[in-house]
Amino acid sequence: MTTTIIGATGKVGSAVVRRLLETGEPLRAYVRDADKARRIFGQPSGLEIYRGRLDDPEDLAARLGDASTIFVALGSIGVEGNLQRVVIEAARRSTALRQFVRLSVLNASPTSLGINQRAHWNIDVAASAAQIPYTTIRPAIFSASLLAGATEIRARRAWTGIADTGQVGLIDHNDVADVAARILTEPATWETHYDLTGPTLLTWPYAMTLLSAELNYPISFETLPERQFLARLIGAGVAPGQAELLITREWAIQAGENERLTNTVHELTGHSPRTVEAFLHDNREKFLQ
Repeated sequence: MTTTIIGATGKVGSAVVRRLLETGEPLRAYVRDADKARRIFGQPSGLEIYRGRLDDPEDLAARLGDASTIFVALGSIGVEGNLQRVVIEAARRSTALRQFVRLSVLNASPTSLGINQRAHWNIDVAASAAQIPYTTIRPAIFSASLLAGATEIRARRAWTGIADTGQVGLIDHNDVADVAARILTEPATWETHYDLTGPTLLTWPYAMTLLSAELNYPISFETLPERQFLARLIGAGVAPGQAELLITREWAIQAGENERLTNTVHELTGHSPRTVEAFLHDNREKFLQ
């Protein structure tokens, strides 16, 4: 059973590759930068690293043709969102495909305030129209999103945003990779949408309280009006489209869209989801001045 991973060099994709290598089943990483992939994975037995172009439908269809399972971990907007649709169309042409598994986001919905959630829902519609055998993994916001504030936290001992009251069940990307590996290797889990969260709900200000405890000095969360927050993001080098996505994510958090917890990680992996405290401890050096 050959599995093809698209998005194999990303945080979740690379973790999934490492877990699947342990199974001994044939594995292909379809990547844009083969040298980067080799730096990440080396050249282990059982892994084919193939440099291809996602915008080349014929090459993509040829490389997906013998894959029984496909895992896609790409963004939902802009170029990556369009490329996901190309991948879906290529998968539709495959006669070997048994399951298409895609990394989505919690609360993928046409009515979400978040651009990312709406875009992922639109990709779900494309997959449904293609009538491919389909599963989604829908994680809450990653604990790793806290690392986006590391530069500001080091400089100011503060992190800025909009959402100061909405709660999220931050999830560790390693838990998402554990779930993905289980799904890709266990047909009994297919044809389902899985909502994943961490073990507890917290606000951004409380996350800074946890970080303060880890670093042994106070870190605050400061709210800004949307225009000032947008200017700060762009001033920090965030692309305008990504900045807009982050602002609408804050809207969704503030509106309570993420205020839910699930037991899915434990049900699929047998272990409890990792805590934010553990994530901050493992990454404390990134926040230190």
